[in-house]
Amino acid sequence: MKFVILSLAVSVCCGCTFTPDRAFPAYPLPWQSAAEAEQNEVTVNVDKHWWQQFSSAELNELMNRLDEQNLDLSTARLRLEQAQLQLRVAQADNLPSLSGRVAANGTHNPDTGDSQTGSSAALSGGYEVDVWGSRAAQILAGKLDISSATQSLRNQSVIIQRLLANAYFAQLSLGQRQSIARQNLVASEQLLELIQLQYDAGIASGIELAQQRNTLLAAQTELLRLNNEIKLNQRVLSALLADSELKPLSVAAKLDTISLPVIDLALPAAVLRQRPDVEMAFIQLQQADIAVYQASIAGLPGLNLSASLSLSDLTDLAEGWSLGAALSSAATLFDAGKRRRLEDIAQTNVDIALNNLKSVVISASQELLDSLDTYAYQQQAYTIDIIELANNQRLYELSQARYKAGDTDFLTLLNAQRSWFNAQLNLINSYESALNAAAQVYLAARGEPLV
Repeated sequence: MKFVILSLAVSVCCGCTFTPDRAFPAYPLPWQSAAEAEQNEVTVNVDKHWWQQFSSAELNELMNRLDEQNLDLSTARLRLEQAQLQLRVAQADNLPSLSGRVAANGTHNPDTGDSQTGSSAALSGGYEVDVWGSRAAQILAGKLDISSATQSLRNQSVIIQRLLANAYFAQLSLGQRQSIARQNLVASEQLLELIQLQYDAGIASGIELAQQRNTLLAAQTELLRLNNEIKLNQRVLSALLADSELKPLSVAAKLDTISLPVIDLALPAAVLRQRPDVEMAFIQLQQADIAVYQASIAGLPGLNLSASLSLSDLTDLAEGWSLGAALSSAATLFDAGKRRRLEDIAQTNVDIALNNLKSVVISASQELLDSLDTYAYQQQAYTIDIIELANNQRLYELSQARYKAGDTDFLTLLNAQRSWFNAQLNLINSYESALNAAAQVYLAARGEPLV
């Protein structure tokens, strides 16, 4: 009968739970009205495999290796697993505890030869009734920890993916700049041979010969610099892929084979709401709400239920049984206002979390707008650099022909050569910048929500 009463008490009292009612604040953003800000549930699918938009099989393969091998991503997954295990611990605390004990003893009198043996067993159970919903709030906090770890994994993934994409684009850019540097070195050597012949014939001056030798030395130095940068960047790729030996990672693709993606974020506010850093800031606000509730119920009377069943002699199952049950409660009667102060502190943390959420939203908004504007600018700049390269190449060819014919001076030819070389480099740098700007847009969007 006592166990029946215990069960009823548990079932009645377990109905008390903490129910959160926090909604995402409707912050108006630079591109939307206050009314539009209230529509936070709209979703925009930004492909979480965003790198596929660059149409590079080599980049796709590297991203697959990154997902499997990167140590930071592995750590983030372990933290998520840890949060899931901690939730199971909190859920286990919501169940009654049960313990058992079996004892045996024996005595022997050497004088009489008599022996006595005895045994006993006991079974006890206890349950702390969640009268005020404290454990329910703790379980909810554990679920929020899982959500936070999930969003952290999303955030870390996109950041590391962008690092790999940037390093990959840099490697392609360096390779192409290396090729141009070699061409410039050959052109400088050929021009030096021409000037040497003219100098020997008394047509060119010693100053022109010295200037071209300096140009050749500069071309040699630039090639050495690029060779070194390629080695360093190869190690960046190897480190991201967790290669402990840091073996140089070579790439085979050409920069101009990488496609510039077409990016159209029709609903930037919805994209912003899906960002993991925004979601994590909102989770922190919800956790602060839970902390306020936990502070408000601290010290309130609890309810502990316990029951025990014991048998004094296992050899006689029909006799020696005893049954007991107990109910206890305790509460803090006076704490000199401590509980109230702790509740005020918790409420202050809510205000801090609100400010932090707004700050994250503003920063994310700025990042998204800046990335879109920068990508548009880099695309336009690349188009202009294509025209500039064509013009400088034509100017160099004309200057070279005129110099050979004696219609222009060496300085004009040298300047035309340098302008053509710089225009080639500018075009490569411009295309790399456009690729990086596209990757930054995907970083600002943070990809598709996890399902």
